[in-house]
Amino acid sequence: MKKIITLAFSLLFVGMNIYGQEVASTVVRCASDEYMKKMFEANPALKVQRQKDELLVQQGVDRLNSSKSAQMIFTIPVVVHVVYRTASQNISDAQVQSQIDALNEDFARLNADTVNTPAAFKPYARATNFRFCLAQQDTNGNPTNGIERRLTTTSSFSTNNGVKAYATGGLDAWDVNRYLNIWVCNMSGGVLGYGEFPLSAHTSTYGLVIQYNAFGRVGTLQATYNLGRTTVHEISHCFNLYHIWGDDGGTCGGSDYCPDTPNQGSENYGCRTYPYYDNCTTSGNGVMFMNYMDYSDDVCLNMFTTQQSFRMNSAMSQYYPTLLSSTACEAPTTGISNIDNYFNISAYPNPTDGIFNLDMFLTPSVIESLQLVVVDQTGRLIFEEKLSSPAGQVHQLDLRNQPSGVYTLTVFNDKVKRTFKIALVR
Repeated sequence: MKKIITLAFSLLFVGMNIYGQEVASTVVRCASDEYMKKMFEANPALKVQRQKDELLVQQGVDRLNSSKSAQMIFTIPVVVHVVYRTASQNISDAQVQSQIDALNEDFARLNADTVNTPAAFKPYARATNFRFCLAQQDTNGNPTNGIERRLTTTSSFSTNNGVKAYATGGLDAWDVNRYLNIWVCNMSGGVLGYGEFPLSAHTSTYGLVIQYNAFGRVGTLQATYNLGRTTVHEISHCFNLYHIWGDDGGTCGGSDYCPDTPNQGSENYGCRTYPYYDNCTTSGNGVMFMNYMDYSDDVCLNMFTTQQSFRMNSAMSQYYPTLLSSTACEAPTTGISNIDNYFNISAYPNPTDGIFNLDMFLTPSVIESLQLVVVDQTGRLIFEEKLSSPAGQVHQLDLRNQPSGVYTLTVFNDKVKRTFKIALVR
């Protein structure tokens, strides 16, 4: 957007007009700006550090602008934390995978609707160098499908990061240096999502939070937010992109630090007709309402620009190089057969009052038997059982004779293994 390259960060985090134009006041497309303002208010040193870091990001962008070589492709391991209160909020593995597919298409500019990018803006459109996978290794090197779930007693979550901690009804982040953490839950106040900008001082809350019915392309979805572009938008914040209008309250003086995005007064909703003009761009090609960093409906969003791609590349290389080099997309190689890559179990409810279910609907039929072992916090064995032909079963464990506490359940045979922490609450 605006071509003012400045470190006047007071212009970056001014209030947003979140209710603009055609959208009802119950829908808040993105709350990242307010979230970061609260972080800076709580710790002013973070804002000062970002001002310093911005110089390094700009230097990295300058190097990419002068380089003629192709950008290296980075595949980033993703872990999706599904925190649910109702069955509809417990989105399926297929819905999660559909979001990963959407990310890979949009960030690679392989989405079918690139044909809708106006001809005048196509010279500025560019694929990024990021791809995504569901993690195949957990933090201990054990196999995983990159999805973990928790049945919570919390009806909805706000932007206070409650969903990012087990102690407040959510799930803790996996190592932010190796995984991109995404929390999917029911959010209060009509918020569809928010992302945390990268910081030199890494936090345990880095990642993004998405409303469960604005995540993915299949399953339980809202009508106008059904192509996975809320997540595309919020990940872009995590990769250091600002809103295309610069969050300047319509003054036309802010910046998104990307010179190839037109000056824009505020966010757009619905589906504009090209060319569309506003108070900051009144002629020419109009504003870039189809950019992923605007608020248009999912069906109308279809592009990043070259400078946005370069900015994300520079920022992530500076802030999270270990995330870019993480090997968590690779299957474990320590004595586990490849069948483990296809071994899926869902465990719920968690916390539990004693009855605990293991859903093995997606367990491969070639797995003939499984051993179940439950130990308490001291490592004492309290339960064990062997299951024959587990594929397609929902197996129920009864721990009601045990006291409240945290237990470890391990499900395994000589080829596969999964471990769960069970919180037993009376």
